[in-house]
Amino acid sequence: MRKTHRCPKCQHDEVLYVPQIADRDDKDRIRPLVVHVLEYDWREDAEFGRLEAYICRACEYTEFYTDKAGALPVHKIPGAKILKAK
Repeated sequence: MRKTHRCPKCQHDEVLYVPQIADRDDKDRIRPLVVHVLEYDWREDAEFGRLEAYICRACEYTEFYTDKAGALPVHKIPGAKILKAK
């Protein structure tokens, strides 16, 4: 949907782009939803992999994409691993 602006499920040609998915933190503040956060006590946290969405206006199918996925610190994300096609 990101490139074609057409739903792959129902072929509808109207897609809603949402550049930032909202989340709430522990203090109930609205923050962008991200894949990984490095928390620091002495400075602002580092956030990696901000999520964006493409939503079909007809069937509600949604695709999420991760901003700067290549920069994600895979070795620091609990349980994360690179999967390669065979």
